[in-house]
Formats: sequence, C-alpha cells, structure tokens
Amino acid sequence: MKGTYALLKFLSRICCRLSPEGAARVGRGLGYFFWLCVPPRRKKLAVDNILRTGIAKDAREARCIAKASSLRFGPLGVAMFRFPLLNRENIREYVTIVGAEKLDAIKESGKGCILAATHCGNWEVEGAALALYGYPLLSVAMKQKNEEFDRFITEYRSLPGQTVEYKTGVRDMLRRLRQGYFVGLLCDQDPGETGILSPFLGQRTLTATGPAHFSVTCGLPVMTALIHQTGPETYTIIIGDPITADEGVSKKEAIQQITDRINARLEAWIRKYPEEWFWLHNRWKWTDKMYPEERRHDPV
Repeated sequence: MKGTYALLKFLSRICCRLSPEGAARVGRGLGYFFWLCVPPRRKKLAVDNILRTGIAKDAREARCIAKASSLRFGPLGVAMFRFPLLNRENIREYVTIVGAEKLDAIKESGKGCILAATHCGNWEVEGAALALYGYPLLSVAMKQKNEEFDRFITEYRSLPGQTVEYKTGVRDMLRRLRQGYFVGLLCDQDPGETGILSPFLGQRTLTATGPAHFSVTCGLPVMTALIHQTGPETYTIIIGDPITADEGVSKKEAIQQITDRINARLEAWIRKYPEEWFWLHNRWKWTDKMYPEERRHDPV
C-alpha cells in the first residue's frame, strides 16, 4: 500500500517521544485493536491449537490464552517503533541476557552458530538486543508482500546492527557461518510438505530441519535464545545450552535428534509461558493433511 513506509516512520517518531509509561499505554491500546481485527476463524484456530496441546482445560481458558497472545502484538510493534532510542550504551537497561557466556565463548572461537529462532515473546527486541550486545547476528527473513512495509521492517531490524537477508542459498548460509555469524533460522513454523515428524506439544509434528541440517553439515551447535518480558520495557533473554547430536550416529539420526531436542526445549518454554507464543499460526496444517493419525487432543 502506497504511503505505508511514511506512515510507519511517522508513528515511530511519535512513539520515540513518548515516556515509557505512555508507550506502554499505546502498546496496550494497539494490542486490543489488533485483537478486534483478528477474523473469527483465526481466533477459533488459536483456541483449537491451544486445546489440542492440553495446555488449557477448556475453551474459555484457551480463549484467554489466545487473546493474551494476540494482545502482545501492540507492545511488540511499539517496541520496534522505539528502536531508534536503543544503542549499545543503554541496551543493558532494557535487556538482561542470562547465559551470555555461552554466546561469548562461541564468538571468541570465531566459528559461529545456528540460532533456533522462534515466535516467542518479543522476538524483534530479542534480535535487536543480541546485535547491540555485540553478537554478529544474521537474521534470515521472508520478504513481505507490501514492499513499503518490507522496507520499513528491514530498515528497523538493521538499525541495532543485525544483518538481514532474505532466504538465501545453502552456499551463502555456509559462507556466513564460516565468517562467524550467528545465523537465525526459524524452527517453530509449519514447514509445509517438507520437514520431519518430531514430538511437539503432545503430538508428532512436521518440523523444519534447517537448524539441524546446518548444525550437522558445519559441525556447529544449535543455540536457543528465548525472551520473556519482565516489565513495561524490560526483558530477559535465556540462552540455552548448545544442542548437538550424540557422537557416532548417522546424519539422518543426528538431524532427528537435534530437531527433537530443539522442539523439547521450545515446548517446555511454551508450556511455561503459553501466552507468549504465536497461536494464530496454523502450526499443524500440513501435519494434519499428511499425517492425520498423529492428531492428539482434538478440540472439544
């Protein structure tokens, strides 16, 4: 839509002038507006997704989780609008990284790693914070349909120092890893007809194997960085232990092991903070199409 970029830049300027309390109020307001705009079929999908995992006991509880999950998009957007205020000097006032020594060791080795990127919490702040802490972060993104929105989001993701690239070839990815980049690859979305079945939230689920493939190919660990909001503008990022396969297993077994271990860690986080995951996504679309017998906890 023409004018989208100018509008978003205007909103960013306004949000940057707000106090933290004012930004929080605007974020909450935008979150409620977003929830009102979500089509009923998407709200039902979110409720069904939550029920099938067994996280909620009934539809009412599931709807509360789905709503809380959607309301996050207001604060998430406002936080991104305020990226021009962030820098390497003040980022520690907003974001604390627990387990940063694990990333520091990888950075010092110069070998790089694969970051299993997820749609948990405020993933935009997470990427910005990791870059501002000095980690060489490469975010592999999908090009947005609206070119002006794509221009804005790429520009703002790059402001803190992230390197943003669209889906690139294997050779380019390997080159970045050899250069010591921390390459972020999404691991929690439906991979379509590709992927492998892996236990996830109570059922075997088609799961993207990109992180595991690159880990096995390069002999590099998969790292998880999961973010939780602790205050109006404060967050904690938890760095997990490196995920690798057992020694001596075949490549196929290694990919399965790493994928299973990523899913296990992600599931534990989602069950702890269910309102912070993106439930509106049709996560089991292709699993249900290709492997209907795998479905568990049908909605009631």
